[in-house]
Amino acid sequence: MNKREAYNLGYERGYNGASWQDMPEIGSTLPRDVDWIGIETVETVYEQIEAWEMLCGEAESHSRDFTPFEFTAHDLNESRDPEGYWEAFDEGIYKGMLAYRRKHFKLADLRRDARDEA
Repeated sequence: MNKREAYNLGYERGYNGASWQDMPEIGSTLPRDVDWIGIETVETVYEQIEAWEMLCGEAESHSRDFTPFEFTAHDLNESRDPEGYWEAFDEGIYKGMLAYRRKHFKLADLRRDARDEA
């Protein structure tokens, strides 16, 4: 494995994980046990996206507790530059989530929906 492969592995993981997460609606209240940012009630498009990213990150983090992630972690840890590989992997996860959001939850659509609800 090289850093590019680690990034691509993370990207796929982030994109796929994001596909399982619904975008919180404006006006919805986030559960306190998950809302470590402190948004509480989603009031703006910015908070909507921030809450979605937080929920995606939480889901991805929890999924590391299950097989086959242990094999991925082992490969990253045994690389010649574990810290660099983990950074590439984590960047890939974020970029994968971001790519999914840009494709399926377009900013213009979120803003239009927010105006329509107001």
